[in-house]
Amino acid sequence: MFWLRLYGPRLFNAVKHDVKQRYAGSILGSFWAILYPLSMVSFYATVYVVIFRVRAPNLSPEVYTVLVISGLSAVLMFSESLSIGLGAIVNQRSLLLNTVFPAELLAPRSVLASQIPSLVALLIACIAAVFLGSASSVAILVVPITWLLLVMFLIGLVWIFSLIALVLRDIQQGVSIVTMSMMVLSPMAYTPDMVPSALKFIIWLNPISYFVLSLQAPLALGTWPSPTAMIGAACLGAGTFFLGLAFFRRARFAFADYA
Repeated sequence: MFWLRLYGPRLFNAVKHDVKQRYAGSILGSFWAILYPLSMVSFYATVYVVIFRVRAPNLSPEVYTVLVISGLSAVLMFSESLSIGLGAIVNQRSLLLNTVFPAELLAPRSVLASQIPSLVALLIACIAAVFLGSASSVAILVVPITWLLLVMFLIGLVWIFSLIALVLRDIQQGVSIVTMSMMVLSPMAYTPDMVPSALKFIIWLNPISYFVLSLQAPLALGTWPSPTAMIGAACLGAGTFFLGLAFFRRARFAFADYA
């Protein structure tokens, strides 16, 4: 809490600046923050529901669409945060040893600034879930907690990999491939019950799955997430956050020579 009180206003202003800069100069401006997730939601809903006609057990096509959108919101956030966050140090080397704007804020700054498209997608899923009656009034409390844990997970990853990217520039290309694989293999458009038993390990090897399933359960299935998904999301979120912070604080001076 002390860290948040000390740097909170500075971080808020930096995030607000980054969000404005992201859409500055474009004709539609900040409207892109809504247009992009809407187009992604429409695309995936059309592909899975209309073209492939995928059907989840005991779910109507409309509720299945909520399942896809709620999972897509987490996948969008993961992709956006990593793609922007990996260059947080490379693009702002001068701030690595800065004392006015602590370098520890670069990861939270990049992750929080990339939130808007994924939050819009999540908001669409929440509104649709309430309208269709698929949301659980009690379990939906898990949604903001899951989102916070996902933010912590991504901040921790960015703390680690943004430093490593100073030395290994190829990591940005490699992470893009890994990110794409994790997106494809995540249970965004299916439930674990739809996966053969021999292949279910693929779901649990993918860290994004825990957050996707924790969002889908209260919104599309009307239930609490499974204990495995909830515990996994909590451990990944808190564990990666504190591991990333410890790594960044210890290693940033060693990586400063490469900045």
